[in-house]
Parts: sequence; C-alpha cells; structure tokens
Amino acid sequence: MGMREDYQALMEKQLNEWKAQTERFRTAAEQFEAQAKQRFDENLELLRAKQAQAWEQLHSLKGSNEAAWAEFKTHMEKAGNEVRTAVETLAKVFKP
Repeated sequence: MGMREDYQALMEKQLNEWKAQTERFRTAAEQFEAQAKQRFDENLELLRAKQAQAWEQLHSLKGSNEAAWAEFKTHMEKAGNEVRTAVETLAKVFKP
C-alpha cells in the first residue's frame, strides 16, 4: 500500500473507533436518562407524600382547640419544613 492508502485506512479505522465510542456514549446516556427519570419519580413521590402530610397537619391545626393548638402548630411547622426541603431537593437535582 502507498502512503495515501495507509493514511485512508488509518483514518477509516479511527473514524470507526470514534463511531463505536459515540454509540457507547449514546447507550450510556439513555441509561442515565432512565436513571434520572426514576430518581425524579422517586423524589416527586416523596414530595407528594410530604405535601399530603402537611395538608393533614393543616386540617388538624384548623380543627384544634386552644389547648392542642401549640402541639399541632409544631407538627405543622415540621411538615412544612419537610415539604420545603423536598421541593428544594427536587429543584436542585432536576432543574427544568
């Protein structure tokens, strides 16, 4: 083979290696997307659960008498903080 053919063969080999590597990246990216989707869904479910708990605490707080109000207020603050933390986590990890 001449220099030209050697160079073409070398470049063809390199391009095929890059093509294969690109395909591996694409396959890996699909897996990352699936993992990210699963992680998002898990975090979203956690957020929804925390919101449901917060709503329950709010309804209990609204219906409480003066003696129980302070206790329910403490529970409501805790539930509110948990929702805030879940929202912040979701916002940091999964920026729209």
